[in-house]
Amino acid sequence: MANESYQQQIAQLRVERSQRERLNQLENIQIDYREAARERDEAAARGDRDEFELRDTDCERLEQDWAYLNPQQQQADPRQVEFVRRNAPFIERHGQAAIQALDLAHNYATRPRNPNATNPANNGMGLRPNTPAYFQAMRNLLEMYAKDYGLRYDRDEELLTPNQAAKISGLSPDAYNHAVRQVAAQGRLSNQKK
Repeated sequence: MANESYQQQIAQLRVERSQRERLNQLENIQIDYREAARERDEAAARGDRDEFELRDTDCERLEQDWAYLNPQQQQADPRQVEFVRRNAPFIERHGQAAIQALDLAHNYATRPRNPNATNPANNGMGLRPNTPAYFQAMRNLLEMYAKDYGLRYDRDEELLTPNQAAKISGLSPDAYNHAVRQVAAQGRLSNQKK
């Protein structure tokens, strides 16, 4: 029990460190952007096209870095929603800690590869989100590292997809989905608490 609270403390400290590092990165991007924009504008005023293009490229890269670290709220990708739905047992068991673990795994899986990075926070797998390779990496990362944060992840607990459930039931996907809609209309699904 004491070991579990210690692991939770370690997990919390790691989350705090990750947040601090992210804020530092954002602050550095702002400083670098102001400098690059100033140099770009000065080059434009001098008529130095080569310097202007070089500094404008720096500005574009910094804008992309900012957007990566500070994404705007977007409509959730249905594949991502399905992944979260299928991992509901993990999320229900661990709550916010599971969400943080998913975020950490997502950040590592999608962060660009940097073979020269000495700090793991500056390296990643370079995967595109919501691809089969991304979801496989998410499962692998959660299996390998969730225990380091005092969490238990078991991919065998993933909920079935409708097509998997249809196959097990011996029905076609259309017949299965029709039957589920009928049961739902009657209010008899287990997730329809009365």
